[in-house]
Parts: sequence; C-alpha cells; structure tokens
Amino acid sequence: GPDFGYVHKEPLFDSTASLDSFGNVEVSPPVSVAGKEYPLGRILIGSSFPTSAGRRMTRLVRDFLQAQQVQAPVELFSDWLALGNVNQFVTFVPTSDKKRFRMLLASPAACYRLFREKQKEGQGEATMFKGKGTALVAAGPGATRGHTKRVTINKVLANDVLAQHNHYVQRCIDWNRDILKRELGLLEEDIIDLPALFKLDKQGKAVPYFPNTV
Repeated sequence: GPDFGYVHKEPLFDSTASLDSFGNVEVSPPVSVAGKEYPLGRILIGSSFPTSAGRRMTRLVRDFLQAQQVQAPVELFSDWLALGNVNQFVTFVPTSDKKRFRMLLASPAACYRLFREKQKEGQGEATMFKGKGTALVAAGPGATRGHTKRVTINKVLANDVLAQHNHYVQRCIDWNRDILKRELGLLEEDIIDLPALFKLDKQGKAVPYFPNTV
C-alpha cells in the first residue's frame, strides 16, 4: 500500500540468533519519563546485559533500532531465557483510566502465592498441568527420572528444585522490573504481576512451564 515501507539489511559478519526475532523487539505505550515525552512509546529489546558474556542482538539490528531516537530503545536482560525474547516476560494491556495502560510482568512469586492460597483452602490435591510433560514437577524423593506422575499443587510446592529455579527467574525479572520502572516512568501501581512458572533446561536457561505473556 502507499503508506507501507520496510527496510531489509543483511549482517555481513555477525551470526544471527533468537534474540534477533521480532519477539525480542517490543514497544511500550506512550510514556512520559522525567519530563520527556515519548508519544510513540519506547522500544524494548532483550540482551545479555548486565552480564559481560552471553547472547546479544546482532549489532546491525541493534544499531538500527538505536538510530530510531524518537522511541529511544531500552535494553533489558533476557538472556536468562532459553529463547531470550522479552515478550516472554513483559507485555502491556490498555486501560480506561488516566494512565491508559498497565504493564504485565511474569511472576513466579505470584504463582507460588496463588498455589499456597489454594493449598490453605484445601485445594492442594487439585490436578495441575494435565496432558503436559511433568517429570520435573512430579519428581520427588526416590522418583525415577523421566517418570511422569499426576501433578498436584502440593507436589509443585514440595519440589525444592523447581522452587530454586523459579527463585532465580524471579530475581532476573526483578532486575528488569527496576529498569522498566525507571525507563518508562512507572510506579508499582502501574504493574500487574502475572502468575507464571518456569523450569531451567540443561544449559541453565529458563523455559516457561505454562503459556507466557505472549
């Protein structure tokens, strides 16, 4: 159409990775930060920051996005994820109030709070994740590796390994929470914690245990 255009670039030397995917390029709603207006929002990209090693978006793509000054990109830490895309832990939804939006953040802490509430209400034996590969959650003392059993809220809460995985993930998300609050001018009341659960793969990267913010 007459109002559509695109840019196509090929990296000459850098190899591409999953961090170059469109899921790793998000944009916030319009925001005002420290007196500066961003009427088209700010670009959000994932990176290995704050670590010195790890995956980063191809320099060609990163430089192109940095050049779009009107949406001044914010670099987040996403290399803790197996796929490494920011849309796996952050997204935005519209509201009808003055703020006009809320930011949703994946939150293992919120998931564990929810499960503990249900456990106290007597729902600890409720079946979870039916039909999904559940060896990690079902595993307990003496369990055969790879053997899948019925998963309940009680079993999820009793799994120390899974709790450790999600404690690590929560720390990664909290790092990004502080960056997003500062760079988008957000308050705690502008953020909604979305219950989520993750597990770490053999490389120590996080995989969403059930559907993420996408």
